[in-house]
Formats: sequence, structure tokens, C-alpha cells
Amino acid sequence: MGMGTKKSRRRWIIAGVTAVSAALALAAFGSSAQSAGAPSVDVWAIVPGADAPQIPAGVQAAFRYVDSHGGVGKQHQQVVVKLCDSQDTAPGEIQCGQQAASDAKSIAVVAPVIISADATFTSELSKVHEPIINDNPSSPADYVNPINFPLWSSNFAYAACAVMTAKAVHATKVAFAALSVPASINSLNVAIAGAKRAGLTVVGHIEAAPSTTDLAPFVRQLQQDKPQVTVLVMDPPLDSQWLSASAQLGASGPMCTNEGLVANQSLAGDGAHASQFYTAGYYPDPSASGYPELTQFRSQAAAEVKAGNSNAALTLGNNPQFVEYGWLSAQPVVQAAANVNGVITRTTFLAALNRTTVTFGTGSAALLPPLDFAKPNSDPKYTRLFNTKLNLQKWDVATKVFEPVPGVAPVYGDKLLP
Repeated sequence: MGMGTKKSRRRWIIAGVTAVSAALALAAFGSSAQSAGAPSVDVWAIVPGADAPQIPAGVQAAFRYVDSHGGVGKQHQQVVVKLCDSQDTAPGEIQCGQQAASDAKSIAVVAPVIISADATFTSELSKVHEPIINDNPSSPADYVNPINFPLWSSNFAYAACAVMTAKAVHATKVAFAALSVPASINSLNVAIAGAKRAGLTVVGHIEAAPSTTDLAPFVRQLQQDKPQVTVLVMDPPLDSQWLSASAQLGASGPMCTNEGLVANQSLAGDGAHASQFYTAGYYPDPSASGYPELTQFRSQAAAEVKAGNSNAALTLGNNPQFVEYGWLSAQPVVQAAANVNGVITRTTFLAALNRTTVTFGTGSAALLPPLDFAKPNSDPKYTRLFNTKLNLQKWDVATKVFEPVPGVAPVYGDKLLP
């Protein structure tokens, strides 16, 4: 993906529209025939197509496999993945939400990437009780909304970044660089509060607009505060820009961000400068061994590529962790659908989700802990946050993957704040 300047982002947005249209055709025609009398169902994948087309590709890979093996639920219904490119704008995000809400066959929105219009987007889906599976909760309203079913708690990732990275490098002073949009500002406030509660000194923070094309002035400004750790509360394009600007200015030092918001190919391109880059992560690298579910994932991703969807390729230049993100997000649909008696509809599927425990393997080989959607978080501020565990990972320049950091215990995001 091109993630350097605003101009390059526009080029990729234009290219992404074509890719999304082609992928939609694959989703509609790439499945086996459904059982007689059992209508197909739709799920929606909504992302800024230029920034993360691999996420819906992972969703498609999961459902291509499911459709070719009998579909979902007791009626063996086929799943059609509907794609909507938000164009990385607030109006685009809202329009995508409205399209999903107005689709009578839709049972869920899966792994949406919403940056600028989270409240309005969620409101559109709340009106029709459309479940949102594995969104990125970023506001107090998201933490308690009954249509939200996140698999992890990305809102705590930045506080966890500060706390765990500081422990790994024996630091006490941290700073933050954020996007000047509501979702990022909410996460920034959580991160600052969590870092301070952990005893760290927050020496400064900056906010940059999504349209920013030159981050060098912001890097210089933050470096004047002399942080020992810098946490990025941005999006993939600006994370990449920050890395490049830091390298050009010789601004070395540990950096950390949310696992889902950094492109591996950008880190690989930055060479040794990325050797101190960390993420607060949720799941193992796509190439990891010892996980049977990852073997299934890699097989299904390969089948999706063979069917013509190159966005599912598990190559470094394609950011395979985003493909895994989408694939994991599809699993609750399959497991909850199995608990529906009769034909799956939006209403029956939501009811089934609320009594399903979703699993991602067993024991130490599980990709994520079991998520019991029937048991809300006991903290009334975070009722919809079912999994708040985060692990520290560090970029390995030689192998070009993130590796767990030994000696740094995982943190639980809801325990970082009062």
C-alpha cells in the first residue's frame, strides 16, 4: 500500500475503488450454491479501501471457505460479503453505515475501520440493531453499546504501549502523537490517564490533522520535550510518515502503537531505524507456529488469493497481519450462526451472539482467550469490552515480524484506569 503523502493516499483511494469493486464481484459469485429455501445473508466490511483492503480480504477468505463447506447455521445459508469503501472521510463512513443498515439481508458489520465519524456511524446501525463485530471502540459510548462485539480493546492499546514499552526499556518519560479526530483524541486521553496512573511522566503530546503531508515539524516539536518513549495514536499512513520523518531527522528512540495500525512493509522499509518499534498486540503473527487455527487461516487466505483476490496474500508487502485481523473478525459470525434455530436474520443473529462463547483454539494454542458474549465486563464503564488483555511485541529487523518481548508481562487495559 502507498502510505507516504496525502497525494499518494489519494492515488491509492482511486485504485482501491477498482479493487473493492472487483472483490465484491468475487464475494457475490465465488461461493457454492445455497440450500433450497434458505436465503443467503449479507455481512458488510467497511474500510478506507486505500489504507487497509487486506482486512475485508481476510473476511472474504473466511466466508469463501465456509460457503464452500455448507454455509452458516442449521439452514446452511451462504454468506455474501458486501464491501464499502469509506474513502477515508466522515461522509463516506456515514454513508457506508447507512447502506449496511438499509440492507434487509445484512446480519452484521464485520471489522469496520472507522476514523472520523464513529458516533454517527454507530448510531445508524443502532437504529436497526445491526451487530458490529470487532470494531475499534474509542469512546465511552462504544464501551457500553449493546450492538458492539469487539474481540479486543484497542482503546487501551496506547496506554498499554506507554506502560509496557517503558518497562521494556526502563523509561519514565513518555510522549504521544495523535490524529486530531474524535476517535484518536478519546484514545489519547485514555492513554495519558493510564500512563500517569502507572507512575510515568507525560512530557508532551501533539495533534496532527489527517490531511497533514509533512510531519517533520511535529516530530521536531515533540523531540524538544525529550521523551524516552513515543506513542503514536494515529492511522497507518501517518504512522508510516512519522517513522520516515523521524529517520530523516535522526530522531531515534523507542516508539509504540496499536498492533492494527502500523504497516509491516513500512517498518521493513525503514531498516535499522525500526529496530526499536513496539506494538501493543492481541494475537500472534500470521507466520507463527504452534497454532492450529493459524494453519487453517493460512490455507484459507491462499485459497482466496487463488480465487483472484490478491489482497489476501500473506506476503510482507501486503501487510498480512491485516488479513489475519479480518479473518479473526469473521469467526464470531460462523460460531454464533450455529446457535440460530431456523433461518438467520439480523434479529435472530443478534440474539444468538448474546448467548455465544466464541473460541479461537484451545489452551496455550488459542489465538485469543474465549469470549463469552453472555457475560458483560463487570465494570459498568466497560460492559462491552470482553477481552482487555494486551501483550508487548517488538519488530524484528532480521525476520521482519513482530516477536513477543520476554520479561514484560501483559497488561489488562481496564485495570490501567480507575
